[in-house]
Amino acid sequence: MKPSSSGVVHKQDPASGSDIKKRTIDYWTIRARGYKEATRVTMERGGADALRIIGRFINLNRQLKVADMGTGAGLMAITLAQQGHEVTAMDNCERMLEVAKESAEEAGVKIDFVLGDIEDPPLAKKTFDLVVSRSTVWGLPNPKKAYSAWKELLKPDGEMAIIDGNYYLDLYDDDYRRRMDYLRKLKEDRDSGLHAQTNVDNVDFDIIRDIAYDLPLSRERRPAWDVAALMSVGMTNIHVKSLDREPYCVLTENGITELPSMFVVCAKMPIDESPYMDAVNYPMIDNESLVRIAESASGKYADVATVFKALGDSNRMKIVAALLSGRMNVQQISYITGSSQSLTSHNLNTLRKAGLVRMERSGREVLYHLADPYRIQIVIEMCEILLERSGSRTDDG
Repeated sequence: MKPSSSGVVHKQDPASGSDIKKRTIDYWTIRARGYKEATRVTMERGGADALRIIGRFINLNRQLKVADMGTGAGLMAITLAQQGHEVTAMDNCERMLEVAKESAEEAGVKIDFVLGDIEDPPLAKKTFDLVVSRSTVWGLPNPKKAYSAWKELLKPDGEMAIIDGNYYLDLYDDDYRRRMDYLRKLKEDRDSGLHAQTNVDNVDFDIIRDIAYDLPLSRERRPAWDVAALMSVGMTNIHVKSLDREPYCVLTENGITELPSMFVVCAKMPIDESPYMDAVNYPMIDNESLVRIAESASGKYADVATVFKALGDSNRMKIVAALLSGRMNVQQISYITGSSQSLTSHNLNTLRKAGLVRMERSGREVLYHLADPYRIQIVIEMCEILLERSGSRTDDG
């Protein structure tokens, strides 16, 4: 049942899983060509961005045996295969697998494609290092069943990486509906963005929207649901990261909660304290892996080193952290850092040369702001993680 015009939600049990699966397969069959084009554009625009986020929590710098569940047009499978991983890509839509195979051939990578039910995958258990899934879980009639089945595919040291979003949460959630209404006014929602631009067969998006009324995750705020579901099936060491450039937060009974449109959730099999796990956590590097690591590092970090050199001063770190709050003049920044205005000006000049800070004039006043607040936030979060793992933080912060 759809929400009433007043916004009141009348919940009912979702339609049967088999019915939803058939309707979903029919939809993705007619969307396959357009989705292949959207995948091509995404890869050209930097399709590995999500992998960089995953790489913060999962070591991708080794050859992994990967299962890509709900591969669609093959974005994750192809990207991982290009990095040298052994990839099995699975989907329940035969037409979508066909276009994924075409894309893999065009990219020159070898992938094992499997047609089947990803909620009950016909793959060998305990044989994969990593299970990934991108923009798939939201469309499953039994997502928790899928998480449980995917866990069974993992080796004792295996990991899972889920890239997904609160797709169609606006059907049942008033707070999220307000966000989507705002994005539609800006023409930044899903239906007016990349998918609309690559809809080569003029497929009616209302088809999948109608299906979404019957999907269980259209009613759940995520990634909170995913964290609880992964914990319930026995996964641990769970990390969550929003992929939104601008956070969207709502007030709940437990306080302010971020409600991202897209996110990454990474989780690990429970750690078994054994000599075997010691060997897994500190593996010997073979020559093939050594070559791969050397190639990935070659000429890659010169610009990054410049950035970290600019940030290699506590006062400059204070400056970029302060500028996350908004534009400031030298006097205001000097007050926050406790430094003289001359030293503050010097530090700002260093940060400008590194491309981290920009300046602008407002009348006679010079104001400073971050060139890219999103990436500075990532750096600060990384520092927080390093402090936590090194034990440098005290219990009271």
